[in-house]
Amino acid sequence: MRRFTLILTMTAGLLLAAGCAGWLDVKPYDKIAQDELLSSEEGYMKLLNGVYVELNRDMLYGAALSVEMIEVMGGAYTIGTDNSVWGNYRDLSEYEYGTQYWRARLNETWDKAYSLILNCNLLLENIDADRALFSDDNYRMIKGEALAMRAMLHFDMLRLFGPVFSRNPQQVSIPYYKAYTVVPNSALPASEVAGLITDDLLEARILLANDPVRTEGVRMEQPADGSSNFLHYRNLRLNWYAVSALLARSSLYFGDKESAAKYSMEVIKSVDEGIFSFVDKSLVTGSPDDPDRIFSSEVIFALSHSQRNSLFRNYYDPSRIPNYVFRMDNDLMGNIVFGGGALTGGNQDDYRYRVNWMATGANRYFYKYSDMVDTGNIRNTMIPMIRLGEMYLIAAESVSDDIAAGAPFVNILRSNRGVNNISELTREILQYEYIRELYGEGQLFYMYKRMYSPVMFSSVASMNPEPSDKIFVVPLPDSETEN
Repeated sequence: MRRFTLILTMTAGLLLAAGCAGWLDVKPYDKIAQDELLSSEEGYMKLLNGVYVELNRDMLYGAALSVEMIEVMGGAYTIGTDNSVWGNYRDLSEYEYGTQYWRARLNETWDKAYSLILNCNLLLENIDADRALFSDDNYRMIKGEALAMRAMLHFDMLRLFGPVFSRNPQQVSIPYYKAYTVVPNSALPASEVAGLITDDLLEARILLANDPVRTEGVRMEQPADGSSNFLHYRNLRLNWYAVSALLARSSLYFGDKESAAKYSMEVIKSVDEGIFSFVDKSLVTGSPDDPDRIFSSEVIFALSHSQRNSLFRNYYDPSRIPNYVFRMDNDLMGNIVFGGGALTGGNQDDYRYRVNWMATGANRYFYKYSDMVDTGNIRNTMIPMIRLGEMYLIAAESVSDDIAAGAPFVNILRSNRGVNNISELTREILQYEYIRELYGEGQLFYMYKRMYSPVMFSSVASMNPEPSDKIFVVPLPDSETEN
């Protein structure tokens, strides 16, 4: 019952993250959640905010599911052969999930995700009865975000631990928790989990219909009157467009191309409406003093991590040598991914190459998460979770059964990356475009799994091994199977 022991003490971490540690002197942790947090509108907001903060933990999107574990699995990095330098990463790059180290790491990711799911359920089980506590449209906003959070976490656990959906949708996968309970739920067929994820996202989308992001944009500033900023910084929360983007992402994963096209196009329309916009070239090229490496105007949903630079320092900083440093093979990056001409669509004039890859000696290193000069800028805290460019790639893949018909969407994206159009879109070029657009954001492994295709730049000895369940089906954690 290891996971549920974690859940019962989870609220303590949320309170500390939300800046409410003074309450810890008054009551036990689990009583604080029920008696204090769920007694006011502000308390509900703090509980939800605490869940957002906890997403930044290393075992979730603060490392494992953004730049570290999941990217090694996606073949993003060259993993060396010296075990004294690379340690357990060599096993992971060869998809040896059963080692003691990786079993423990995967357990941590699973346990943390489900503990946050149950905290969402704590909120959701109480909020309807407490509706009178809420002002304006805050009841619908809070409930909508909590439902979207529950769906997003289940979706990523399904993508990580579930079967290859396109091949085995009826295979038993993971449990889906819709109640706050310490009783283990049975694992469900992947198709049933998919339906529950979609249901939660659709309900969240309805609840968030009046999200101010739809009319006023992301509002990346404090309220002028000094009131709560709950309805500001909307791209740091699961806003209406973020939920639509999750529906596009999940629909494509579940094989529903019609829905994927519909929801990705709804997000794309936000560009014409002035809600999101492609990054201004002047902010990323021409040696600006403070380049916007994450293309912040395109980020639909991001986490805010006050120590985001630790991602760069811990994993990418060339000054770490002779310790391990994550990087793509220099030849593959320069001559194929951001080279290769018509074969791959790569071009070294690409903004994504020019701003995020910097030379040190004979190699180039990834700088997307390095500190800006203005470290106090909110952009300096952002870890992108969903971005605009992915919506163009989803649209390209889903508007027609003929992949070539998606070329106009890819070319719009490419024109905003400073590179020429492609004359013909193939699945291989689309995959390269996903690599260029989403590198370092934890999505490449899931792309290969969804397409059931070779991991293109894996550093295992065989290079580009054939797709298989050994690679793509991560065994359920011990904490789940023991239950």
